[in-house]
Amino acid sequence: MTTPRRRRLAALACALAALCLGAAWAQPPRTPAAKDYYVGTVAPAGGTEEPLLLDLSLWDDGFAFARLQLPGRHEVLLGAGRLEGGSDLRLVLRRALPGEDPWWSAALARAAAAGEAEPEQAGETVAVLSADRDYGWAAEGRTLAGVLRLATGEPLRLTATRLASEARWSFDMGRVSSAAVLPRFPGLEGLSSWLVDGALPPARGFAAEGLAMHDAGELGWGWWREERVDLTGVAGPYLSLLSTIDDYTGGAHPNSLTGSHLLAVRGDDVASLGLADLFAGGGWLEELSALVLAGLAEQGALWVTQGQVSELDASDLAVFTLDAAGVTFHFSPYLMGPYAQGSFRVTVPYGALAGLAAPGGPLDSFARGDAPALDGEAPVGGGG
Repeated sequence: MTTPRRRRLAALACALAALCLGAAWAQPPRTPAAKDYYVGTVAPAGGTEEPLLLDLSLWDDGFAFARLQLPGRHEVLLGAGRLEGGSDLRLVLRRALPGEDPWWSAALARAAAAGEAEPEQAGETVAVLSADRDYGWAAEGRTLAGVLRLATGEPLRLTATRLASEARWSFDMGRVSSAAVLPRFPGLEGLSSWLVDGALPPARGFAAEGLAMHDAGELGWGWWREERVDLTGVAGPYLSLLSTIDDYTGGAHPNSLTGSHLLAVRGDDVASLGLADLFAGGGWLEELSALVLAGLAEQGALWVTQGQVSELDASDLAVFTLDAAGVTFHFSPYLMGPYAQGSFRVTVPYGALAGLAAPGGPLDSFARGDAPALDGEAPVGGGG
């Protein structure tokens, strides 16, 4: 059976498709005014520091949405709140649902707050974050300091430093638009350049193709593309990124395609890794395939439940991300079901992969909850 949330997302996708059938003004998805990624620590009074990763999306009216990861606890929390006066941040957090897309969660929460959609039934509150965000003309948002209070009443001291800020490169002319939204990492110029070199040429090529159609009078209802690259996790020298490309080229509905990058970052040295770099020994692919197929079947993916897909090879599992909860495999629309079912995500917890990880590799590092160490020297933000 599909979950109520998946049915709502599928209905939203169908509604968007219906709009595009007759709408010359079809537009790309809206993004927040600003998004920052923070690394740091939480610690009880007199206790040991644990690493954290926080991505914080902010809108111009003060609405805020965050994804908070506690790698040592294998916890991923999501929640909305407010940033008042540029410095006073308060968020109410719940546990992320299995396979939940943080970008859609943020968009839906924002729409509800703006009165554009019915509010979703919130999950149980498990933590409240109250923090001061530095606010000055030279260094706005560089640090966060405050308290993460758990539902148990336990207060954890939180300190975090900005690791990256989201930046947009875009072209717009009439009904032709193309954009790349990427995290930019100050002090890690090799990583920032790697991302720009990968994303900007396709974005510019798409715009050029649309302009040529415009000049020839063949554009149709619209021509837009947006690629969003999100930082999903970081552990030791390993950094996990998810690329989502939404585009519209005049058909019955927009299309969406996901990709991923697993990088080993040591200062300006950036190396790209693949699925096989996570595992050691034989038999891991068969075991992994069975786990992911079970997750797809549970979500009601029709190509799986009807028997068209009965095994997964390495190419089927090539789009994956790592975070505090586990390894998530991403399937774009059409891959595991019809368009109306949308995309699928299956998260495999690290405990289910015990014994398969390559020693000292990225899976090992994420499973331990290692603190970031992207400069090849010391962990970022403490912990370890």
